[in-house]
Amino acid sequence: MSEIIQLDHESLRDAVDARDRFDLFREARRDARHSYGGSMKFERRGDAEYLIRRPHGSSTRKSCGRRTPETEETLRKFLVGKAEVQDRFAALRQQLNDRARILRARGLGRVPLMAARIMRKLDDMNWLGTSLIVLGTNALYAYEAKAGVRIEAGLLATSDVDVLYDARRRLDLSGEVNGTGLVGALRSVDRSFRKTPHRPCTAANRDGYMVDLLEPLDHGRIMREEGARLSDHPDDLVAAATESSRWLLNTPKFEATAFDEVGLPVRIVTIDPRVFALQKQWIVENDSTRDPLKRTRDAEQARIAATIVTQHLGLSFDDTALSGLPGSFRDLSDRWTDVPSEDLTDRW
Repeated sequence: MSEIIQLDHESLRDAVDARDRFDLFREARRDARHSYGGSMKFERRGDAEYLIRRPHGSSTRKSCGRRTPETEETLRKFLVGKAEVQDRFAALRQQLNDRARILRARGLGRVPLMAARIMRKLDDMNWLGTSLIVLGTNALYAYEAKAGVRIEAGLLATSDVDVLYDARRRLDLSGEVNGTGLVGALRSVDRSFRKTPHRPCTAANRDGYMVDLLEPLDHGRIMREEGARLSDHPDDLVAAATESSRWLLNTPKFEATAFDEVGLPVRIVTIDPRVFALQKQWIVENDSTRDPLKRTRDAEQARIAATIVTQHLGLSFDDTALSGLPGSFRDLSDRWTDVPSEDLTDRW
């Protein structure tokens, strides 16, 4: 059996349909939270009533003016729009739930539930793709989803999520994680998540599922004694600097909608699959401290990602979009130029 399996036409059709509805769902959710989120009502102040707007997830209050026919019409339109967008949101959510059973039956439910819940939370906080991106094995779920293929399960097994922090971008901390940063977000997914005692960059839950916070080795390290963190809370994670990720913030991001183990969609934002392959290969050839077993798996994942890049996504390692990488890094793509495509794909 091949390590990369091409999806059949029925599976591709169902996946595309679910992704299109997920896009509509996310649009409805944005409207529900931003255009019509929070509340709007008249409140008495002294001898007059004022129309007060409270945005979603915020404690701020904004006056829209004294009670007049115009502000009454503003409130009416808000309430009508809020009801309409909530109905649309609920209908699309039900459609996604209905299609989840079909996707699961076709074997398209791929992303482990805990990883999916964590990525959804980061997306919900508007951190995913802005200040945080997914690294490591979980990125492969995005690549296979975009390419319409399945990667052999053994190459995807993992019990952690690695996230890269771009400390140049300011995070908005609000709601239930205000002041507690990434650990607060993780604990809203699973209350048992805690920062590990001897690895300040890692949080783990009671089942041993881990989340590692990383940052590039040379990014913002001048005049800073310790790694970056998302908040000042003493229990929040402190990012570990890794040499192999030092160029990743200057390379293209990659986004795809995959499906978790029960068939529900999850948005994944990660690094370009070409960069993934090159980074893994760099680790294989340059990180002498890497566990030999992990280094073997790194080489396999690098080759699989490179195959998806060239044979399924039609991307080139010579693209100027990768100019942010040093030449010695890009030259590692020569390792895969002799792999025949016909030996790496199949149809199921």
